[in-house]
Amino acid sequence: MAPTDLPADAVLEETPTVTPTAPGPKADGWAWGVCWLMFASTVLNYMDRQTVSLIREPISQEFHLDDAGFGWLMSAFLLTYAFFQLPAGYLVDRWDVRRTYAGAVAWWSLAGIAAAFSPTLGVLMLFRALLGVGESFNWPCALRVTGLVLPPSERSLGNGIFNSGAAVGAVITPLIVTPLTHRYGWKVTFVLIGLLGFVWVAVWLLALTGPRRARLTRPEPPEPKAEDQVAPPRPGFSTAARLTFSGVAAGSVLIALTSFRLGAPAIWWAIASLMFGFLIAARALPVEALRGADWAEGLGAVVRHRRFWVLVTVSVSINVCWHFLVSWMPSYLQTDRGMSFLAGGLLSSVPFLAADVGNLGGGALSRAIAARGLSPTRARIRVMTVCTLLITCGAWVGLIRSNALVIVLLGVMAMGTAAFMANYFAFAQEVSSAHTGLIVGILGGLGNLCAAGFLPVAGMIKVATGSFGPVFLLVGLLPFVGLGALALGWGNDRGAEPEAT
Repeated sequence: MAPTDLPADAVLEETPTVTPTAPGPKADGWAWGVCWLMFASTVLNYMDRQTVSLIREPISQEFHLDDAGFGWLMSAFLLTYAFFQLPAGYLVDRWDVRRTYAGAVAWWSLAGIAAAFSPTLGVLMLFRALLGVGESFNWPCALRVTGLVLPPSERSLGNGIFNSGAAVGAVITPLIVTPLTHRYGWKVTFVLIGLLGFVWVAVWLLALTGPRRARLTRPEPPEPKAEDQVAPPRPGFSTAARLTFSGVAAGSVLIALTSFRLGAPAIWWAIASLMFGFLIAARALPVEALRGADWAEGLGAVVRHRRFWVLVTVSVSINVCWHFLVSWMPSYLQTDRGMSFLAGGLLSSVPFLAADVGNLGGGALSRAIAARGLSPTRARIRVMTVCTLLITCGAWVGLIRSNALVIVLLGVMAMGTAAFMANYFAFAQEVSSAHTGLIVGILGGLGNLCAAGFLPVAGMIKVATGSFGPVFLLVGLLPFVGLGALALGWGNDRGAEPEAT
């Protein structure tokens, strides 16, 4: 398919090239302030989600869970987090991002508080799933905002700032949650962490008012002249499209029902079939069949970009790596390395301190390289190559006896992972500016879906082998797959042609 066959807003945009003689526009102080405010929301996002992994011991004792079962408890969050990133991305492109962001933080904070009052494992998993619904809006909202307030040459750094909140949250959460749980129990911890979210909501709503609020809104196109307003009627959503998408949805429900005895695995397979099924259906149907429904048109435009599928591979490879570290590192230090609940929880913050350096350093480094004359694309790929080599340092921790050296290697791995992600986000913003939220939502959804499926597998490997060493080897080498797809499939800076239909 030629670019002109796509909807007008789906045509690939050229990636601007920054040169020493013609530097790109610079962001003002207010824009950077917004990035730091989103950094704070991302800190809270990770505090709410990571709390469970840090209190594995008391929760496993209370609900009688082994490593595989605890993996599915963590996946309850990631499953809804993955699935709802798709509608979240679509809605963020259309709703007032200021209110949407505030509502999302309030939702996930309330779900975190409610989890403290769970009488059974099923109820706890339900509240963790609701937490995932709210948190699924964080990255689409934040990337939508940086795409609106920052020029392309500044976005890697802006993304690095807000995304570093994940690493900071991962750093400070053990320092707060572990002592609180040790002294007061895990339920008090859930309540206190959740209350912090409502403080952020108040600050966000009060800070972004007046003319500054208008900067978070993409300018509307000018009203057409009266003589130009007559247009052919918009075609309705085709019957073929309705039947196709309905069939995908019905098939996913059938998978869940027929495999109900499998429990959480059946839910994972049902969600996976629904997410991938909708993408494949949108790609297989002709563009004309999708017109008449905004969500279907947007989805059809996105899946026709070759670069989108490249980023799917990148997202899966790096999200599996990152979520394994976030979810299982405290348990690894306590079980494989023989550390106590308090020591293992506190020391798990050290690698994520290094990850914070990676978030800011990865974005700043690609920005500095681009300022010297290299295109933003090439600058990012160079930085991500170095990041991938850093990630491999964690692949060998199962062979190391020294606990101190293991902490260092995990720190290097976390730093490389975070820096990799900061630059990957910038690529996601350049597929199509008209669908940034949708693209980020889909990519994050698929990446987190695969991570959700991998967490219980990691627990099973631990049960079978008695060690997380084989898992670290796998996740330490996996980002090479994403890097290879990006280097070979992204194309030059002037854009890649959409595939033919």
